[in-house]
Amino acid sequence: MIQLSSLMWILAFFFAVIGFVRGWNREIVALAGIALSMFALFQFDALIRGTLLLSFSFTQTFLIQSAIFFTVVFVAYRNKSFAPTRRVHTNRFQTGLLGGIVGFFNGYLIGGTLWYFLDINEYPLAPYILAPGANSPAAHSLSSIPVVILNGGLGGSGEMLIVGMIVLFLMVLMLV
Repeated sequence: MIQLSSLMWILAFFFAVIGFVRGWNREIVALAGIALSMFALFQFDALIRGTLLLSFSFTQTFLIQSAIFFTVVFVAYRNKSFAPTRRVHTNRFQTGLLGGIVGFFNGYLIGGTLWYFLDINEYPLAPYILAPGANSPAAHSLSSIPVVILNGGLGGSGEMLIVGMIVLFLMVLMLV
């Protein structure tokens, strides 16, 4: 059996390869879409899970949240870059390397957000995906998933997540 923390990092490396192939300008736009969906699903969690999905089971709630998130990720990765297609002096290795770094972060966000959905829904896929043991490495790395870090810890209020979204959109507007 594989730990969820290992699966999250494997996903991050997989997206780093995708980012290396796609380039940094397309990956930064995908990062904006992924971060926006993560931000929206976190900020409106009380409305989504507490009101709209209250009558659903944890498994159905997890599947609906994951479907919404995957839909936004799919649309974010199908984007067309806003950068011009023809450049005189492009360095493909540098563009790929920056794309790999941003892609790694995208994979970390995707894997960590899915793990967050599993955690808040009390691991609804119980026979296949189990909650980490009390003192396992996965339980200790649960505090390193992106939603928890950007939220300011397990009991945080989310100000860092809001500031991160503002900085990300300013970066996208200036760089792309």
